[in-house]
Amino acid sequence: MPESMTTGLVQFWSLVQEANALNPDAFRAIEVHPAGILLAITVILLVGLSQSIGQGIVLFLNQVKPIRFVLSLGIAAILFVFSVAFWVLSVWVVSHLLYGVDVSFLKVFRVLGLSYAPLLWSFLVAIPYLGVPINVVLSVWSLLAFVRGFSVVTELDRWQVLGSAICGWVVFQIMQRTIGRPAITLGHWVSSSVAGVPLVTNLRQLEQTVQSSFTKAVDNSNRNQGGD
Repeated sequence: MPESMTTGLVQFWSLVQEANALNPDAFRAIEVHPAGILLAITVILLVGLSQSIGQGIVLFLNQVKPIRFVLSLGIAAILFVFSVAFWVLSVWVVSHLLYGVDVSFLKVFRVLGLSYAPLLWSFLVAIPYLGVPINVVLSVWSLLAFVRGFSVVTELDRWQVLGSAICGWVVFQIMQRTIGRPAITLGHWVSSSVAGVPLVTNLRQLEQTVQSSFTKAVDNSNRNQGGD
């Protein structure tokens, strides 16, 4: 592996670790890093892949062909990047209107992209019975990273940052249910078409599907052993 690539991976992992530790220096670093946008997109893509691991288990249990499996995970990650971009846009617009924040969209995207670092552990939500609690912990952890990062780039206090986050979330939800609905429907259709099987998007339903599939596999194995 070239030395430059090794150095880049080390820097990337260091930023991720510092962001997970809620170190404000990590957000200051990515704010001025020449490849900050690429680093932020990389974090978001990896989070998208991590979140689709649980879905991947369902695909695996349904014996989906390898090419469909890989394409499905890739499309899920790409769609997640676009979702995050619209979320960042909502927060950026709201913070400008409410508090007069004069910061470029790309700078906010770099910092908030890094704040998703705690969600790199999202693949753990596929664990039966523990998925929902783990998801709550990771979501709160990511929110804290968001508060720390956004306050660094905008110099707003924590309550103003929380206000921007809440109002931005409301705007984002409205966008999803109005002008964004056709895009979401198209995304779900593409994902399901590529996977070749119905996709599970509800976390509790995902847990139940995984648990049910494993239970059936164990029962079948026991019956086969009993037949021997």
